[in-house]
Amino acid sequence: MFYYIVAIIILIAILMYFFLEFIHLPNKIFKKYSKIVILFILISIVIYLMRFFPAIISTIPAIFLILYRWGNILQFIATIFLKKNYSKHRNNSITKKEAYQILGLTEGASKKEILQSYQNLMKKNHPDLGGSDWITKKLNEARDILLG
Repeated sequence: MFYYIVAIIILIAILMYFFLEFIHLPNKIFKKYSKIVILFILISIVIYLMRFFPAIISTIPAIFLILYRWGNILQFIATIFLKKNYSKHRNNSITKKEAYQILGLTEGASKKEILQSYQNLMKKNHPDLGGSDWITKKLNEARDILLG
């Protein structure tokens, strides 16, 4: 009995480690792997249910047929409810590497160099002097990321 408890604790620790690594992945990779994990979980549930309820096999084609027939409606509902939530929380900020590139600096530049490059570029690209609002916004964002 003691060995089972130790084995379960070790298994839980390993699963927690993988879970923490999983949730800290970059966004695109996280979405890709989360789809695979969800598919694996669904297949595992179906296999588990088939073990105790063999009649579940006959409902699988019906579920696929319903999802196929109602696919457009489900996609429409998902677009309404899910896309808005993602757009509210989406983070369109740039990375530090991009910020250095925008300001024309190498990584590890000092605070003084960052401010000097920012001021020089703002003098050239300020909207009051005929510059672009978009460029000014990117310069401000790059400065904030590097100094903030």
